[in-house]
Amino acid sequence: MKNAEVESTVIPDGVVENEVAAEKETIPNDAEKVFVPVKFNKEIRNLGIEEAATLAQKGLKFDAIAEDYENLKRIATQNGNSISGFLCELEQGIKEKRKKELTEKCGGNEEIADYVIKLENGTKNDMGFNELKKEFPQIGDISDLPEEVIENSELKGTMLLDEYLRYLHNENKKAADAAVLQQNIAESSVGSQTDCKGGTDPETAEFLKGLWR
Repeated sequence: MKNAEVESTVIPDGVVENEVAAEKETIPNDAEKVFVPVKFNKEIRNLGIEEAATLAQKGLKFDAIAEDYENLKRIATQNGNSISGFLCELEQGIKEKRKKELTEKCGGNEEIADYVIKLENGTKNDMGFNELKKEFPQIGDISDLPEEVIENSELKGTMLLDEYLRYLHNENKKAADAAVLQQNIAESSVGSQTDCKGGTDPETAEFLKGLWR
């Protein structure tokens, strides 16, 4: 009986061989990977399927701008330059033009102009200009801000929105003070004219009446 039980638990050889073969099929074999040969810079590179697919996508994207690239190459050659050199010159020219515009807006202050350019290029924290623009969408460019706002932000390291609100508050105070002063002047002028006319003094009124009798 015991021998019969042992024999009943023995797995047939054929079954074991089939399971081992199935496991081998699931294990990736480098020798069986598919490679795509690509010639680049006079070299043949064997690319995997994923890498080849990525490069193919890049190639399709380049096809979409190939005509623009050829035009850019032609213009650069006509100016005796390479594409990279031509782009560098173009970028430098744009920067110089922008600096000139900002310097004129900032009353000839090149330091403020350079600071604004740094903010625009993102080489420094933008000091919250985007936040300011959300609150005041009519301000399309940082150079549209009053010069003192930019200066105070740079010197004190404060946010542009804070300095602009402080600037508006001071301007409103100045306007209110000017309005009060104007009112006081107007009232003083009216008082002076009344005094010159004799005011409402009864004796003066009787005297004036006597002149017309």
